[in-house]
Amino acid sequence: MRPTSVLLVCALGLSLTSCVRAAPAPELANQSLITRADIERIHAMTALDIVQRYRSDVLTARAPSSVLLNKHIHPVVFLNGQPYGAVDELRNLPADGVEEVRFFSGPDAVTKFGSQYGGGVILVVSRSS
Repeated sequence: MRPTSVLLVCALGLSLTSCVRAAPAPELANQSLITRADIERIHAMTALDIVQRYRSDVLTARAPSSVLLNKHIHPVVFLNGQPYGAVDELRNLPADGVEEVRFFSGPDAVTKFGSQYGGGVILVVSRSS
């Protein structure tokens, strides 16, 4: 091959590889719910993988709305309706044991779970055995 042909092939290859992007996060029909079908579509290993893939925005801290109230500024994880722990605890839940994940914003979480959950709630519902 001539040097100009080699240079042209290299330039073309470089331009094609620079156009490749990471796959966007899959779309959810309901932004507050991740279903079992959504979970199976991404082949996640843990519940944290599920949340990071579909709704990484909920993993950020929220500003407290009052200095007088003892509120969480991060979302709190509930498992089957019971408090489970901080977001890091999602690492301990295998994805194959999760049926669905629901997200409650600060105001909705306060209404449903109590005033201490102003940072929101991530409700994980486990699969039936």
